Amino acid sequence: MSPLSSAELKQYARSKGADLVGIAAADRFDEYPEERRPAALLPGARSVIVIGVRVLADTIRTNLLLSALHHITLNIHHNQIAYDIGRVLDDHGYRAVVVPHRVGNLDPDSRTSPDYMNIYPRLFGISTRHAAVEAGLGIIGKNSLLLTPRFGPRQRLAAVVTDAPLEADPRLTAEQAEQLCPLNCKACFSACPGAALGTEGIDWQKCNEIIRSHNGKYGYSACSECMLSCPAGKRVMNPVKTNKVLEHP
Repeated sequence: MSPLSSAELKQYARSKGADLVGIAAADRFDEYPEERRPAALLPGARSVIVIGVRVLADTIRTNLLLSALHHITLNIHHNQIAYDIGRVLDDHGYRAVVVPHRVGNLDPDSRTSPDYMNIYPRLFGISTRHAAVEAGLGIIGKNSLLLTPRFGPRQRLAAVVTDAPLEADPRLTAEQAEQLCPLNCKACFSACPGAALGTEGIDWQKCNEIIRSHNGKYGYSACSECMLSCPAGKRVMNPVKTNKVLEHP
């Protein structure tokens, strides 16, 4: 059986519905805490594949219940894509560990909330948003979310850790990072209903005070103001008139 290439895996991920896909070499995590490295999940790990699906901003803007349901739908969608990638790797004789969205996305040492958001990150190792940075998909913005050139902070992520030796993507440059999150932009600061964002980072306790009420009412953290307010990746309306069957770009 011929070895898998990065290009083949990326094309497969896109055919399954991924809007974003990038690959990081496992050694890019060597400076991370030991428990946050790919090898903590899979000894002998060589690559991390990160996939993302877009958030439809107009859906989550409508009301909090729709926002919660939309994010749940997206999590199911991209976790399935990650699993499908794992199956392909398995079929080719490689090992694979799927890391679903939200796992590792919150810093457990900064959280004081007793709810699941303080528990989940302790169960699995790598952070999907930091893995996305290492895979060249984007940067971490002032809102502590992943910002990508195409969607800004409006995407959900999953990852696959594997021992397959794949070609890695370059990280974004400092110039690209400055374009995504200019130093003088503070849109998310003023939009946060809990005043949890500032130049010193995010105050997770203040964030939780807002999110906890959403969890109790909707069963999900539905506040998305930091995501909605960010100007990065805002689409430009340019409808195209066509009679052809629509396809994803």
